[in-house]
Amino acid sequence: MGKSLALMLINLNILASFGGLGGFGGLGTDIDHNPTYRRRTQDHRAEVPRCVINRAAQKFHLNKTSYKLDELFSLVSTTAMGQEVVERITALLDSGKLAIKNLSQFERERRGLTHRTSALFDFTMQTPTIFIGLEDELGLVAHFFVHEATHALDELIPQEYEVDMIYYNTFKDFQKLFGLDLEPMKELTEYETAKMYEIYEIKEKNRAQHAYRAERFAFDQQGVFTNQVLEANDCYEEYISQHRERNKLKLYRHTPDDHIFNAYGINKDYL
Repeated sequence: MGKSLALMLINLNILASFGGLGGFGGLGTDIDHNPTYRRRTQDHRAEVPRCVINRAAQKFHLNKTSYKLDELFSLVSTTAMGQEVVERITALLDSGKLAIKNLSQFERERRGLTHRTSALFDFTMQTPTIFIGLEDELGLVAHFFVHEATHALDELIPQEYEVDMIYYNTFKDFQKLFGLDLEPMKELTEYETAKMYEIYEIKEKNRAQHAYRAERFAFDQQGVFTNQVLEANDCYEEYISQHRERNKLKLYRHTPDDHIFNAYGINKDYL
């Protein structure tokens, strides 16, 4: 009974790992912004004091919602790192290789997301798409956009996803071979159990390594932008601090690994 129970638990873990669109454990549809800046029990954030900044001869109202994409790009482009990101993303948009859409209420409901999610990148669509919650504040979304844009510019993600799906499908093939697709609680032989664990470990190790690499890279790029945009002596840093205090904003100058492990369910023992 121990062998069959262990395999059932593996099956449940498989469903958890590949539950999202794209099946990449959070990268097929990247919902990491879900910045958890709202408490899990609330859908709407608490207001913070108004902050208006002047950058590059432009005035930006950081608390503003329902803004145009050009305004978001303008704010992001006030940093050297952000300007490079916007230029590269614009080239993809102009060539039709990328789309940016509003993360509307319909889109949230279709994907089973709450208002806590501010941005995501879905590369499994016919045209890879960054979704941005334009009803969220400009001063916050700028950081999350850089993160999702980094994913969109990361050429390894689609290839790593394909590798992960090969291992996932191989695992499913082994389940069928040993009859677990029809009888999940079937008692396996010692050989069958060893093989199931072997392919499971390979699959999970690759998934964890790919997810960590992509997220570590995106958070590092986001951190560069955050450090640059907060260099000026104005209210931007206090604006972020207020969101941290009132809305539990998880936005760091350098995101710790533990946040990535916890947010994406990455087993660090596989790294």
